[in-house]
Amino acid sequence: MRCLAGTGNGANRKKFRNTNNYHLHLQKMSLEYNQHREIDGRDAMTKTSKMRQALFSSFILAAVGLCGPVMAGTYDATQDTYLYEFLGNQGGGSGESGGLLIWNHESIHGGQALIQFDPTWMMDAALAGPFTATLNLYAYCSSGGFVGGCPGDPGAETTTTDVVIQRSVWDEADGSLSWGELDNAGTSVSFSQSGADGWISIDVTSLIQVILDTGVDFGFVLSQEAYPVIRTDEGSVAVSAFCDSELSSEFCSGTGFTPYLEINATPVPVPAAVWLFATALGSLGVMRRRKARD
Repeated sequence: MRCLAGTGNGANRKKFRNTNNYHLHLQKMSLEYNQHREIDGRDAMTKTSKMRQALFSSFILAAVGLCGPVMAGTYDATQDTYLYEFLGNQGGGSGESGGLLIWNHESIHGGQALIQFDPTWMMDAALAGPFTATLNLYAYCSSGGFVGGCPGDPGAETTTTDVVIQRSVWDEADGSLSWGELDNAGTSVSFSQSGADGWISIDVTSLIQVILDTGVDFGFVLSQEAYPVIRTDEGSVAVSAFCDSELSSEFCSGTGFTPYLEINATPVPVPAAVWLFATALGSLGVMRRRKARD
């Protein structure tokens, strides 16, 4: 059996909140079965159809229950910016950096980004048990002007970016925020990018667990400093660009492009659902034996 869950930012997810629902459903099914035994032959066909419907409902409930309660929470970025090593914090003064740009130049002209999310994620109910966490960024290609190349361009087919735990406090509007304050060599995960214009989801479960263990959350650094410079065939540095929380880039106008963190509970088997599934199978067998006798 395959468990299904909602996906995407703000997706609706339904779950059974109380296993008593299973017991109530079983009682109703048992009552219908007893009524079925007492009816005469003239109504048998109609009542059998109703019983089949009841059993079908039981199978559906069991199929959902076997996956367990599926919870998900999404948390938008509350602050983000990027630093140009030579020119400093691009969000200095206002907090609007015009997007999140990351690249390596192997000189004093690299770029790294910082991002932090609504701190209430640390109280998400899913964190009480097995969970997964994903960082979701909307990528775009901003060629021309400052950016000369993008991931996926000829010669720059793939870029790799590290997501690193930031270890110190920062402010997106702090004009004095310096390159040296970014922790780009700590605990990290990486992701590859071979194109632009679309959502990228990065598994950050291990990073979230570290943050939970320490109880301190300063967000993440996005950095390519651990990798060689990636240039297009034309010689331009490939720059990874993502929408920021202010949606201040012309490529991110409108709503729905804000970076967000998503936390999901890992589905686990529910004993009541196993019982419901087995009972439904048993009732189906009784119906078949009764039909065979008739």
